[in-house]
Amino acid sequence: MRNQVFFFASALAILALPLVAQIQPYSAVSAPEWDALFDRKSGWTGADGVRSIPRSGDERPGTAGNTTTFWVFGDTFIGDVDQNNHRQDGTVLVNNTVALLNGANPDPAQMQFFWGTNASGAPAARVIPNTSPMNWFWPSDGIAIGGTMYLFAYRMKPGNGGVFNFAFAGVSLLTDRVDNPSPFDTYTQTDTPLYLPVDKRNPSEVTFGEAVMPNTAAAGAPFADGYIYIYGLRHDPYVKKLLVARVLPQSIANFSEYRYWDGRRWSRSIRDAVSIAQRLSSEFSVSPLPDGRYLLAYQLDALSQTVAVSYGNGPTGPFGQPIPIYHCPEPDTDPNVYTYNAKAHPHLSNPGELLISYNVNTFDFWENFTNADIYRPRFVRVPLNQ
Repeated sequence: MRNQVFFFASALAILALPLVAQIQPYSAVSAPEWDALFDRKSGWTGADGVRSIPRSGDERPGTAGNTTTFWVFGDTFIGDVDQNNHRQDGTVLVNNTVALLNGANPDPAQMQFFWGTNASGAPAARVIPNTSPMNWFWPSDGIAIGGTMYLFAYRMKPGNGGVFNFAFAGVSLLTDRVDNPSPFDTYTQTDTPLYLPVDKRNPSEVTFGEAVMPNTAAAGAPFADGYIYIYGLRHDPYVKKLLVARVLPQSIANFSEYRYWDGRRWSRSIRDAVSIAQRLSSEFSVSPLPDGRYLLAYQLDALSQTVAVSYGNGPTGPFGQPIPIYHCPEPDTDPNVYTYNAKAHPHLSNPGELLISYNVNTFDFWENFTNADIYRPRFVRVPLNQ
């Protein structure tokens, strides 16, 4: 009943708002000052993943100046880059790193990166699974609630060879103090039921934790219903389909309280989760808009040059047709280069627009050593009120 009352009240409120124009195709423009924040010549010199989480918990555009932003990254190069843009001998690739940015501006002096070290003092991943030594973490999305930072992370294992030689082993929840000056130097990790492997009843893998959207007053959501929405994917062959669960903030670590959208109601079973959008990338975001709609940002069809958005009328969608907003230019100059995993950074955005990042990589791994510009995030801005 609470859910029905919320959506009825929200529908009335939305009807009272003035109509807002749709985002126009290919209206996003590059944000070079944010690109430059990650163009570094020593230490952290490139990564993918690239998620930003406000330590304040406030996701509203224009609020980053009031907080510190916690960043998480996937595979990361640590080392030096010379004047010819070549990575130097001694450069290593670690599975994850984190960073802190003070304030709202992409000021390199306000950005600090963190990684781990191994027994010999060499760079290592910041967070490491306590399961098999063959596992590693690729961090997903997270949220600050009270004094705790919650971070979902894929637990990965080697795959069956080829360019994409990795496979899912599970999804973990990592926690740390929000105010830790050296984030995730110590942390707790809990295996979760948010991974569903292929079996007789489930033809495709399911994962949750790819995107977290707090629809709460604390996060500044315009039509808060008090829930945190945890988005996931059904990894069907050649197409990734969007799924959604929800939980109250105080129960985020209590997985028996998670409920999965089955198309009509909230189910206790992850197996009942149904698709509310498709043609997604492995990483994406869902953001509430002031007019009551919700905006899904993603790379169309996983690996492509198209950053796209789709509108939904609620956190459960269903989300509409893709609106292409940006053509990523990097693959136009190198057939080995590809772009992927677009997502939004709401609290780092200016009011009236949305800051979106995407990743750049190459099918030829060694190109990352001869051209250090490839493997780092790029950013664009898309105007919302056109």
